[in-house]
Amino acid sequence: MSLEKPTKIWWNGRVTSWHEATVHVTAETAVRGVNAFEGVMAYKIEGHRKHAVIALDKHLERLSRSAELLHLPMPYSLEEIRRGVLDLVCAEPSDLDLYIRPTVYLESGAYTDDPSRMRMGAYITSYTRERAPQRSVRLVSTPWTRVDDPAFPAQAKSGAVYSAFRLARIAATKADGDEPLLLNARGTVAETAGSAVMAVFSDHVVSPPPSDGALESITRDVLTRLLEDEFGLKVVQRSLHVQELYEADEIFLCGTLDEVVKVASFDGVVPKRANGGLAHRLFARYRALCTALDPSSSPLQTCVAW
Repeated sequence: MSLEKPTKIWWNGRVTSWHEATVHVTAETAVRGVNAFEGVMAYKIEGHRKHAVIALDKHLERLSRSAELLHLPMPYSLEEIRRGVLDLVCAEPSDLDLYIRPTVYLESGAYTDDPSRMRMGAYITSYTRERAPQRSVRLVSTPWTRVDDPAFPAQAKSGAVYSAFRLARIAATKADGDEPLLLNARGTVAETAGSAVMAVFSDHVVSPPPSDGALESITRDVLTRLLEDEFGLKVVQRSLHVQELYEADEIFLCGTLDEVVKVASFDGVVPKRANGGLAHRLFARYRALCTALDPSSSPLQTCVAW
């Protein structure tokens, strides 16, 4: 993903120049990370001047749920934010895929849930991303646990949580790994710093449930349907113990940015199917759905021409 600043941003109701979008350093979103956000992919459709935005309505529904869990009133309707996403794609055309982040934030009103005493805002950013082949990572344990209920609502996708993820990523790098595994307070698997975990056993796939601290992953829901309907594998959401990961046939991670990532090793232990055969086939099928030329063949797509 390109970290260079785009020229455009959707800022509180309209597409404007990037430099016009500012909040004060003492705003609640800056001081305490009080915000809710989503990450949405838009794939460039080959041979056409358009992008396919993936599972847009599902992402915006989750954005609304995150805001509700954090007692943040939505400053705009979901339809207005949806329109903002599509307008932003049109305002800054690109031949690359896009990573889009709709965010609602608290500017003032720290310790209240009274909308009349809160000042809210919203913005949408869009970053270009080179389309790349499937990644493979070294997953490692870290001393950090997933911030979980009742310390913080686990199903709220918020910048505050990602501050904790930053520490886990630093710990993973120091342990010569690529991605940190986060456990919950009960000692079972929650997720990584931004992806759902799926462990493959002989005839089924296991993934931690939301009650174990795993964010309700939109990508995982799509992959679950593919695994059951097209690959003939049952997917079970249940508590997953660390020892099971050492014994799994295959492990992969999934999420909006990650799509489907193979785990080459966990704490140095190589899975039995180290080549990630299922993960490779699942990645190809998922990518095909996201980049389909015919929108009628992919219910995930919301296409926007520019």
